[in-house]
Amino acid sequence: MHPEVKWHALIPAKALHNSKSRLDRNDLAAAFLADTVVALLGSANVAQLTVITADGEVAALVENLGGDVILERSSTGLLPALELGLECVTPSDGVVIALGDLPCLSTKDVDFFLEQAAHHDSSFTCDSGGTGSTMWARLPGSDSKPRFGVRSRADHRMHGAVEISGSPGAHRDVDTSTDLWDAIRIGVGQHTLKALGAPTMFSATISGIDPLTAVDESGLQRSYSDYAMPGLLAPRIGQRVHIDSENRRILL
Repeated sequence: MHPEVKWHALIPAKALHNSKSRLDRNDLAAAFLADTVVALLGSANVAQLTVITADGEVAALVENLGGDVILERSSTGLLPALELGLECVTPSDGVVIALGDLPCLSTKDVDFFLEQAAHHDSSFTCDSGGTGSTMWARLPGSDSKPRFGVRSRADHRMHGAVEISGSPGAHRDVDTSTDLWDAIRIGVGQHTLKALGAPTMFSATISGIDPLTAVDESGLQRSYSDYAMPGLLAPRIGQRVHIDSENRRILL
C-alpha cells in the first residue's frame, strides 16, 4: 500500500469549438474544464496538474487557474494526448487522470478517490451512464495504462483496475442537455454557475439532513453535503437558508 502518494493530475482537453457539439455551448465547455481543474488543484493530495491540449484558449485558462499545460501542435485524440501527458510524470509520482467535463466534481470527491486509489495498483470511477469512466489512477511504479473510450468501464476492469464508487458529482460527466440538467440537480461549480447565468446567492428550504439537501424557489432539489455551514449548528428539515454557491456556504 502507498498511503502517502504524491499525485500528478492529467486532463486531456479538446479544442473548445469542438468539445461539446451536442450542447452547442463553447462557454460551458470552458466552465466544465475550469471547475474540474479547480476541484483537482484544491486537493492537498495533488502536487501538480497538467492539461494536454492543442487549444491556446484552453492553455491560457488552465495557466490562469494555476495548472501546467502541454500544448500539442494539433489535436491527437484522447489516448495519444494522455500518452504525451504520461511522459511528463516522474516515476516517483502517482498519476490521476480526470476528464475535463466534470462540473460537479468537488475537492472532497478528489480526496476520497485518491485516498482509496492509494491502496490499488490502478483504479477508476465510472460515469453516470455506467459504461464509461470519469477518473483513473495508478500508483508510482505501475505500468498500467488508461483505457478511456467506448465502454471503458469494462475495459478498465478487464485490465485489473479496481472500481471506486464516489458521490454523484464524481460520476457526472456532461455531454447532453439531459446530462446538464442532472448536473445542475447535483450541484455544479462556480464557473459553470456563472456560465449558466445562475445566481450565486439564493434562498432554499432544507429537505434532507444526511446528506444535506435543499429545495430552491424553482423547486429544484440539490445536495449540499460539502458546503460549509457557519452559524448553522443544527440544520433541520423545513428550515429556510441562504445558499452561497460561489463560496460553497449555507447561511441563515
